[in-house]
Amino acid sequence: MKTRRRLFAVALVLLVGSIAGLVGGSSPAFAVVSIASSGTTRIPYGGMVRGAPEPVFLVGFVQFQMRVVEDPGFGRPSIVQLSIDFSHVNGVGLKTGTKYVTSGGQDLVRPLEDIDQLDVTFAIFPNDATGFMRARPALASFTLKYNVKAQAFASGTASPVVDVTDSLPAQ
Repeated sequence: MKTRRRLFAVALVLLVGSIAGLVGGSSPAFAVVSIASSGTTRIPYGGMVRGAPEPVFLVGFVQFQMRVVEDPGFGRPSIVQLSIDFSHVNGVGLKTGTKYVTSGGQDLVRPLEDIDQLDVTFAIFPNDATGFMRARPALASFTLKYNVKAQAFASGTASPVVDVTDSLPAQ
């Protein structure tokens, strides 16, 4: 008799728990969006980082992955999701000849406009075992042009010369 009561109590607890999970365990609502276009492009980049311990000349290309996203449900303006990769930009110290590498990149969300001008900071550091501990800031300025009607990327350029001065003294 006591065994039946225990089984009944366990079954009742499991039933109540299952119902509570179904009713109260809702997940957040997800927006319905539409990807109007996507693509990847590379933009040549060159610049100089001035400051201690030495000026560094940077050259390479920056890779952009782009997705134009529209929100048909709420009628909001389209946006551009940018994934910016600096890993193909390298540098050389002008005094010591030290090789410099760059850090990964950034993800940005921007409004879809005819012309989008953006400044993106990234890190450079000597290409050795402890180089990441001596990271320095760098700046890339881009002008991206879109065909808003077609919701697609048209062209992009980096500023021809980028001067960045370290704000922190060398240690």
